[in-house]
Amino acid sequence: MITGDGENIMANTRQNLEGNVSREREVEQIRKAARQFAMQYFHFCKTLYESFGHDRAKELVQKTVYELAEDRADQMRDNAICRGMPTDTADDFMTVIDLPFDGWIPEWGADHCPYAEVWRTYFDDYPWFKEFAPFYCDVIDTTTIEKFTHRLSHRITQNVITGGNSCLRNYYEDEKVKQGEYTYEVR
Repeated sequence: MITGDGENIMANTRQNLEGNVSREREVEQIRKAARQFAMQYFHFCKTLYESFGHDRAKELVQKTVYELAEDRADQMRDNAICRGMPTDTADDFMTVIDLPFDGWIPEWGADHCPYAEVWRTYFDDYPWFKEFAPFYCDVIDTTTIEKFTHRLSHRITQNVITGGNSCLRNYYEDEKVKQGEYTYEVR
């Protein structure tokens, strides 16, 4: 932002890195960043949907989210291995997960997830997005656990995007994953 005197406010904004940050400010800042990501995902999907139609848009979203998940899982797996930690279970995965859970507040029920809070606002005007929003969760979460463990998969059993008050998952051993076949990999 440029002020009337030509000063660039954003470039000159400095945050004090000393001292403590209140929990309220920490949550607010994490959720602001998460909301912007959620908006970006919506607009990415909207552009693809309007440009290519439902089916091709969904294919491209799947490919993109899969590649993001693969990148994240590889980094988390490398982190665990470098630290001498196992990579076999959901607990191992949760030990090195790269999500800022401090911004996800379970007591807020359906709004605990800042992505879902944003995505649901688009449903009335863009009903097709009701399919694309939870698809993100399924592809990213399934792929990260599969690529991290090379043996587990999962299914979402409850999701705040589709009406639940929390997001619940069931992790299970999967023979296809053990053989290097991943649920959302585009071959």
